[in-house]
Amino acid sequence: MDESRSILIPALIGGAVMAVLSWLPLINLGNCLCCMWLLFGGGVGAYMYGRQFPSGTPLSQGDGAKAGFLSGIFGALFFSLLTYFMIAVTGSNPGQGLIETALNSAEEIPVEFEELLNSLQEGSYSPFLVFIGLLFNLVIDAVFGLLGGVLAAALFFRRRPTQSSGPHN
Repeated sequence: MDESRSILIPALIGGAVMAVLSWLPLINLGNCLCCMWLLFGGGVGAYMYGRQFPSGTPLSQGDGAKAGFLSGIFGALFFSLLTYFMIAVTGSNPGQGLIETALNSAEEIPVEFEELLNSLQEGSYSPFLVFIGLLFNLVIDAVFGLLGGVLAAALFFRRRPTQSSGPHN
């Protein structure tokens, strides 16, 4: 690989785009449309990586997949850092509403599980929840980032048909 073509910086930028758009309130609702921001972040990483190649050189879908996959990994890490930062600054647990709904709607909950839910509701296990979210996001973001990278390679870096200078015999 040529040293001037590093996949790291484009993947970091694609991951940052993915994480910020997925984290911002209201804007994050775009992910309800087939994980739009995850695909977009992977596409940004692949597009920026492909721009490092000489003009007219197509980006293979495999290279687009690599850039999108790495963008997804970095996006999951950045998203988890943003979430943990929000928990540390505001002291609120992002899953608190879900936990309250589970406690209020269940008829018979084992005592141990109810104690666990109450402790989670108080925020004492927030780092644990962020870690579980990180594991989940690593898989989801990597898969959709990869798909976004493949789509970007196919859409923006297609092979151009060569012009023939004369008729074929």
